[in-house]
Amino acid sequence: MKKRLLMILIFVTTTLINSQSKISLEGQWQFTADSSISLDIKNIDEYKNWLQADVPGSWHLYSDVLLDYQGIGWFKKNFTIDEKIDSKRFLLNFDAVDYLSELYINKNLVGKHEGGYTPFSFDVTEFINQGNNEILLRVNDPATDEEGTEGISYWHIPHGKQSWYVQTSGIWQSVELLIKEKVFIETVHVTPKNSGEFVLNLTLNHNLTLTPKENLTIKIISPDEQTVYEKTHTINSKELSIESKIDNPKLWDIGKPNLYKVIAQIGNYLYEDKFGFREFIKKNGKLYLNGRPFYMISALDQNFYPETIYKSPSKDYIRDEMRKAIELGINTMRCHIKIPEKEYLEIADELGLLVWYEIPNWDVFDEIVKERSRYTLDQMLKRDWNHPSLVVISIINESWGIDLSKEEQREWLLNEFDYTKEKAVGRLIVDNSACWGNFHLKTDINDYHIYWAMPENHKKFSEQVKEINTRPKWLFSEHGDSKETGDEVLMISEFGNWGLPNLPNELPFWFDRVFYDEWITLPAGVQKRFADYKYDRIFDNYDQLAEESQIAQTKALKYEIEEIRLAEAIQGYCVTEFTDINWEVNGLLDMWRNFKLNKNMLRMIQQQDVIIPRAEKHNYYTGEEVAIKTFLSYYSGNDLSNLSLRWNAENFSNGEVPIDKKLNLADVQEIAEIKFSVNELNEPQKVRVDLELMSDGKVIAENYVDVFVYSMIEKNETEDLLITNKVDSDILEKVKSGKTVLCIIDSTDALPETFPYKIISRESDWLDGNWASALNWYDPNHPIFQTINYGKSFGFEAYEVLPKYVISEIPQEQFESVPAGIFIAWIYLNSGYIIEMNYGKGKLLLTTLDLSNQNNPYVATLRNNLIDYISSEDFKPKIDLILSTGK
Repeated sequence: MKKRLLMILIFVTTTLINSQSKISLEGQWQFTADSSISLDIKNIDEYKNWLQADVPGSWHLYSDVLLDYQGIGWFKKNFTIDEKIDSKRFLLNFDAVDYLSELYINKNLVGKHEGGYTPFSFDVTEFINQGNNEILLRVNDPATDEEGTEGISYWHIPHGKQSWYVQTSGIWQSVELLIKEKVFIETVHVTPKNSGEFVLNLTLNHNLTLTPKENLTIKIISPDEQTVYEKTHTINSKELSIESKIDNPKLWDIGKPNLYKVIAQIGNYLYEDKFGFREFIKKNGKLYLNGRPFYMISALDQNFYPETIYKSPSKDYIRDEMRKAIELGINTMRCHIKIPEKEYLEIADELGLLVWYEIPNWDVFDEIVKERSRYTLDQMLKRDWNHPSLVVISIINESWGIDLSKEEQREWLLNEFDYTKEKAVGRLIVDNSACWGNFHLKTDINDYHIYWAMPENHKKFSEQVKEINTRPKWLFSEHGDSKETGDEVLMISEFGNWGLPNLPNELPFWFDRVFYDEWITLPAGVQKRFADYKYDRIFDNYDQLAEESQIAQTKALKYEIEEIRLAEAIQGYCVTEFTDINWEVNGLLDMWRNFKLNKNMLRMIQQQDVIIPRAEKHNYYTGEEVAIKTFLSYYSGNDLSNLSLRWNAENFSNGEVPIDKKLNLADVQEIAEIKFSVNELNEPQKVRVDLELMSDGKVIAENYVDVFVYSMIEKNETEDLLITNKVDSDILEKVKSGKTVLCIIDSTDALPETFPYKIISRESDWLDGNWASALNWYDPNHPIFQTINYGKSFGFEAYEVLPKYVISEIPQEQFESVPAGIFIAWIYLNSGYIIEMNYGKGKLLLTTLDLSNQNNPYVATLRNNLIDYISSEDFKPKIDLILSTGK
């Protein structure tokens, strides 16, 4: 790619003070799309229909018609130089332009730059005038197909998940004119060790012959503003390497952001940057931060924003969202297949928050991809070398852009891992963050992604976590080229569930955008669907339904995080995701960075030390002994003496259990078992058991577990009720003649073809809910659920009744007769679990709920409630069954 450049680019990645002035070129520019590719430097002055454009920002925001425009765009701006040209050097610096930039100053071609995420500068000294000047920037962000634009295929460039949500094109990060000395410092990279040793590599930029006695002074300032290193060096080349040491460095750590300043001066030119003494390594399958075991609690940050798309609104905005992450107990942000703005890492440094980031993916692998990937990585490291927050770098995610079945592509990835590992000193490297259908080859972190619907598939989630905990061979290549050592850090690096957001009064621009024609991802019309399917009889408004969805998300995340923490070999996780992103609403925060209803739970269990309670079962009868085993995942290293577990089961029982066993650091151990009984209840009840780990009278960790207690019941039967699992002509005749029938459906052929409804499997279409989550809802005021009303959606207490089948094709107007059902994502695939109807002189209730396990108190109680209801005068269906004819 370097052969494509018309001149050598100067990459500026530093914070400069005193000796450099700058002219900000942010603000109003002019822009035009050139879809016909008819404009050039010769005829550009003839063009008059320029749009006003805010820079920095994506051109997709300039006009509705540009929202999906990819191709050629032109930017224009005039600026004034007051200083004398001959005594300085002038560099036009862009922090990022997506994708191919072609710069003209005063109609003179200066150069080209390819790449959409990293900074670049052009030396424009010979092209500018004292007084007025004009910038023209021609940008090619290729069309999103294989052919692309002007020979550049979108499929073969790093673009990340712009293709999933909204594209970003043009000058999307800051731009400024830097006025420098003839000789200036381009980069200072400090590679520190916790012993205080450090290597400093400095690069000068100049076109002069330096005298042998040119002095360059290096100074290091401690976090408490003390000078801890100062030395003057002579330099007569463009590079300087120093090895030295300071005494007793203050370490940069989680929540302890001790940052050192490095100041370098040559002549009148002064350079300043920050770095930190921090060690992040893997050893024996565990992570170590500054010498102590570390449990990674991460969230996947796609780093999109509601109004500004890829560009953050401000540094304060980033700081606020990162503080919210910390409040939730998150210690690492996984910036997902995107190189974040430089401010992102600066603020992570300042707050003491770790960052894992990734090379943006392309779609199809070829020879030019190799060059572009390597170049992108090199520029990432050049810009971000000094950031102590940056601890993990991924090369590939889920094999996007690479075919791991092909030997030559696997060989490329192996070589790229070795190159990255050698170059990215002090960081851990992930070759391919793996999921179903792909694998690792050589990696520091042996991570895997899993998604399951909760609560119905919670056992499958647990089984998969337990399997990964054993380091199964399928996590690595089985082509004979795996470089697995057994020392890799195991991690669940993606999992999560959806929770619909509360919506603003003014719906966002992306609300009517669909993901790759997958209609369930389309938010538009969600409030109409809420009304059409009669959810207003259960929820006051859409926002209340969304909050129930968030409650279900919270329960799911609690279970999943606890299961991962129970797996002693797994050393961290990454929740998908930190914030909602457009239609994809599995965020811990919504897209507007508001907390969802999971805040209190998450900050309780997202700690280095976590109590994990596991009840013997969810549901108990009165008089049964409730047994809860408690485990401790212990990573803090804090001295925990005089330990005890204090517990309180609401108004039923409480106690405190002494803990006298030795705790193993970076391990999971059972610490105590709690037992109690609930002897008398008037009706079923949820009992919350609160747990506190005490050390010398102080609360060290907290958690809770819900159990459900029911009065013992006798199986309720009635002679007037017929129970079946299939409706046939004989059953229909009996109903027509006046019989009441309960049909407990357990197959897709339970109804005749003449029925207006169809029984379909939860495995069909999107109904499994494993990725775009389902909400299993019920009407808590319906007689069937009044005594087992624990909210408005089925929780883990009810997972055994959640069915394998749903009643589909129910007309919207009949949903008043559906007291329980399911929807997927943004209220799509609305289906019933129960529907009641009249037919002739009789009445029929269909349900797909699984009522087979009568040893489960919840299932037995629900079955009795159903029978009581059908047998009562309250059973008055509102709709009539109308069968089709001619079949």
